[in-house]
Amino acid sequence: MKKLLVLSVLAVAAGLSLLGGMPSRAASPPTTQHYGDRTLSGGFESGDISVGWDLIACDLEIAATVDLTGMVDELGGDAHAWSELGARALGYGNFNPTWGAEGAGVWLATDYDWAANTFAPDPVGSPTLDMDDKLILQKAGGHGEGDYNLPSIPPIPSNNHRFWFDRDGVDPYQAASPLAVNGGTYNTGGTYDVVITMHSTAPTSGTAYMTINGLNQGFETDANWNTMELSPAGMTFTGDMAQMQVFYGLYGYGATHSVVFRDITVTGCLVPKVGGTTELLHVDGASASTRPADDSSPAVPLSAAIVGAAVAALAITAGAWYARRRWLR
Repeated sequence: MKKLLVLSVLAVAAGLSLLGGMPSRAASPPTTQHYGDRTLSGGFESGDISVGWDLIACDLEIAATVDLTGMVDELGGDAHAWSELGARALGYGNFNPTWGAEGAGVWLATDYDWAANTFAPDPVGSPTLDMDDKLILQKAGGHGEGDYNLPSIPPIPSNNHRFWFDRDGVDPYQAASPLAVNGGTYNTGGTYDVVITMHSTAPTSGTAYMTINGLNQGFETDANWNTMELSPAGMTFTGDMAQMQVFYGLYGYGATHSVVFRDITVTGCLVPKVGGTTELLHVDGASASTRPADDSSPAVPLSAAIVGAAVAALAITAGAWYARRRWLR
């Protein structure tokens, strides 16, 4: 028995010695990466940026100018399109990473009014407020502004500010509102400077806020539409905060639609490395949407494999001292 115990101790010591020689998993420092433009058209087109971001190490910020002028509205409900830009956990698709339930991340989702010719200019000399483009945060495909729950749950989610935007002018009365911003909420021309900021609150949960043309979103609660009570408005979301990928997508029907995400800039902490190799193994630019939604397990890091080998040796050597363990990836 003494011999068995000595061999057991040696097996564990050998495993720990090997592990001690491995580089430690240290958080990467914050960095800013510029990815240029992504132009999508269809039909359907999507893609991702094949590096991983660790929200546990630091906040993640995605910034881009979203050009929606290629969306087609002339046919009303016979042609429509949506676009998305955001961060999703490894292994999910690049458009509506989840549908009807959260669990994969958070993203910008764009929409527009369903009326035919909604983007047509106002009559000459009679500018008026139009609800042309809609930009919201989304954490589940098919959901709307009812998912916003920060700083608190809005009593009436449809009573909101800076969710709908007008591509052209408004009348003088509407322009006089303290919340109306020329070039921000109206006269946008169909392009929007979007910044999404994500913060991890736990390994599988976080918070997200979005500004559009430098403006916070918010909700109306006191019936005074010249003020905005719940602002900045955002939402909680869930997913694997240790491995997020930036993704983008377009889905439409009835016509050829297009969207351009210009000057995509991402600031955050890259996925930590072990031995100089990024642990996020998915290397893809545009095909992640074809991966099954449950294909989200990266390879076991080498350090975990060494520990597993040491424990296996201990189990074999110790015989009756073996304690059955289940190792999960």
